[in-house]
Amino acid sequence: MPTILEDSDIYLPDFSYAGYHWGEKEIPQMQATLFATDFGVVANDSLDDTDALKAAFTAAHSQSEPVVLALPAGRVIISDILYIERSNFVLQGAGSGAEGTILYFPKPLNTLPTPTDMIELEEYLHVNNKRQREPERGIDSLYSLYAWSGAYFWTRVPGEAAKTYMSKYYKPDQVLASILEGARGSHELIVDQSDGLSVGDVVRVNWYNKSGENSSLIKHLYDNQDVMVGSRHWENPNMPVIKQEVTIVEINAEVIKLKEPLMHDLRPEWAPTLTEWKHLEEIGMEHLRFEFAYEPYFAHHLEAGYNGIYYANVANSWVKDVSFHNGDSGFLSDVCANVTVENVKVTGRKYHYAVHFGDVYDMLGKNIHVNCDVYHSLSFNTGARNCVFTHSVVTEVPSLDQHSGANHQNLFDDIKLIEADPNRTFFYMGGDGYWSPTHGAFSTFWNIQVDFTYDEPKELPLQIKGVTNGPSARLIGVTGNYPMEINYGPGAYMEGINAKNIAVPSLYEYQFEQRLNRMNK
Repeated sequence: MPTILEDSDIYLPDFSYAGYHWGEKEIPQMQATLFATDFGVVANDSLDDTDALKAAFTAAHSQSEPVVLALPAGRVIISDILYIERSNFVLQGAGSGAEGTILYFPKPLNTLPTPTDMIELEEYLHVNNKRQREPERGIDSLYSLYAWSGAYFWTRVPGEAAKTYMSKYYKPDQVLASILEGARGSHELIVDQSDGLSVGDVVRVNWYNKSGENSSLIKHLYDNQDVMVGSRHWENPNMPVIKQEVTIVEINAEVIKLKEPLMHDLRPEWAPTLTEWKHLEEIGMEHLRFEFAYEPYFAHHLEAGYNGIYYANVANSWVKDVSFHNGDSGFLSDVCANVTVENVKVTGRKYHYAVHFGDVYDMLGKNIHVNCDVYHSLSFNTGARNCVFTHSVVTEVPSLDQHSGANHQNLFDDIKLIEADPNRTFFYMGGDGYWSPTHGAFSTFWNIQVDFTYDEPKELPLQIKGVTNGPSARLIGVTGNYPMEINYGPGAYMEGINAKNIAVPSLYEYQFEQRLNRMNK
């Protein structure tokens, strides 16, 4: 067994709560309650089905009971955004293969009118002059609205933004209580009053930087390591630097018991609060194949918007048995918690994102197969916390992406990479400098297997460049078919490098089983 699991002096986050209902409930097998064909959706007739499918969505939104909207097998043509704006809604196809339900998109999102949800992002891009510059190709253009958000299937809570880009648009969540005390790893916190809280509430814990560039919160987030920290960490002291969505399971006067362990201490100087979180629940998309009209990939950040699924403000939901072909991005997410994305395949031409976890908590990506060139194959993006990618395979140009923005305590677990370029690293550093460094403390790589497919290099071991500015990472059991030497950022803990067949092949599964055993005692 790896010694990190036995050494109490080496902190390792508990990743076992990731996924749908913390992994404790199976994703439900549900029967259809509505049929898209009853609203005029006809597969394989070469006619646009958007209006008929919108009528089916309207009917689904009018019902008070849970809805499972079934799509027929065959090709269904869609040319506009379909919004999911209610909880307990499942979109169910007939399968993700060639004989299943094929959702075909003949044009990209940037040919449609700009959604109201994108107005703030549009202003942000202009105000900050966010441009993609490639002089050798004659490119100097503002970023696309759809580079990292928005999709043809889009969840939203009416009136709630998925993400705030401009400070003037920031609307603080309703404060339910001020937090007086709490410790990292504990399931309890103490508040000033509990009148506005109820058992079963899903609420948000917030940590604020009220002390500027040299705050103790920044030092804590980056484990007191010597890294350059970007200005977004202190520009707006009224916006939380760290958030954690939690479920209340017990209230005893001012002592609140949570389902999830706290990711950080709760100190008075960080002005911690409990606030409401408006979100949808029990959203599912399953047994579907997304196919997009083929256009060669144009340029990074200038994606036209061939995006499949965008989950925003969603908890305890899922995407399963879904494939994407010839898109810009497959699955995108913002401001979500406890969503499972499993049995997903990404194929075709070059993508920007295959599976993107951004500003989310306790997300689980499982059995993801990425079989094409992607800028960011498996991405922990801005604000991702305590999320997991496990049991996955990435080929072509694999990247384990950590995208700055205070993403931290995330896990890449039991991942196989097929790497053909000896000069490229699979440890990917993304994001803007104002959100640096690449990740916070305790990001973890566990049982990463790399198959280098090029001819045997002249010099061994291979020199693999890790993230240079990511502090206190944990790298356990990183192996390949050629020996490697890994140079990672400050304070990295490494164990079992080049040691095949480690005793615990999946940290997520090990921690989950340990937790279930404790629960059952």
